[in-house]
Amino acid sequence: MDRSRHLPRLIAPLAALSLLAAALSGAALAGQALEEKFERTYDGAGIDSLRLQNVNGPVRVGTWDKAHIRVSAVKRAKGSRAEEALQETQIRVTKQGSTLDVETILPKPTRSWGIFNWGNQAGAEVAYELSLPAGLTVDVETVNGRVSAEGRLGALTLNTVNGSVRVESHDGPLQVNTVNGSVEVAFAGPVQAADLETVNGSVTVACSRDASFRFDLQTVNGKIRSDFSEVSVEGKWGPKEARGAIADGKGRLAVETVNGEVRIVAIEAAGR
Repeated sequence: MDRSRHLPRLIAPLAALSLLAAALSGAALAGQALEEKFERTYDGAGIDSLRLQNVNGPVRVGTWDKAHIRVSAVKRAKGSRAEEALQETQIRVTKQGSTLDVETILPKPTRSWGIFNWGNQAGAEVAYELSLPAGLTVDVETVNGRVSAEGRLGALTLNTVNGSVRVESHDGPLQVNTVNGSVEVAFAGPVQAADLETVNGSVTVACSRDASFRFDLQTVNGKIRSDFSEVSVEGKWGPKEARGAIADGKGRLAVETVNGEVRIVAIEAAGR
């Protein structure tokens, strides 16, 4: 029997199956997400501030009653070069005087055919979770990712570009800046010194009913609402502003947004 006559009929289906398998394998690889965990604990003696710099990924600043500092992170990457992206994206922690610096180190761009290839830098993100003593001064900066913090007593600075910012049970100086994202702040009691700014997003601030603070509130495309009757809004169409003081004006609250609402919420003390 001449087997050669049957070869074309056998090769075609096998080739099709091979191509399909390769396509499925490539698709699975392209969509596959890889993770790598990082966790270190550092002696808090002599450290009074922490600075974190990230690029892609959320950051959460937690508070605990221990004296040491824990930095937890998860590196994530997907695509055909996920493993390489994870290896080349590093987390560097150094001590500079009394400051602990945490930094995401991105891979250097590669040069291909006369142009720079930045693909690796966009391929990985790092999600951070910090566990810190309450009084530590904290400065956080990321580009693409939400930022949150809770239970802080020390000065807190939170910056992102594309992401929301949420702060809970705060009792210290506060500075928040984002471009595309909302800002939500809840003070543990009265308003402390606070500067809150976004471009595309609303800003909500909650504080105790008996708070005392000076305020400067501004929005362009949005409303200003307040549970405090002392807040009088100037402007009905276009830019709206409110400036003045609540009670003795001990604290300070500055809020600015372009596209979003500004709201001040008064919280009654427990038992009243």
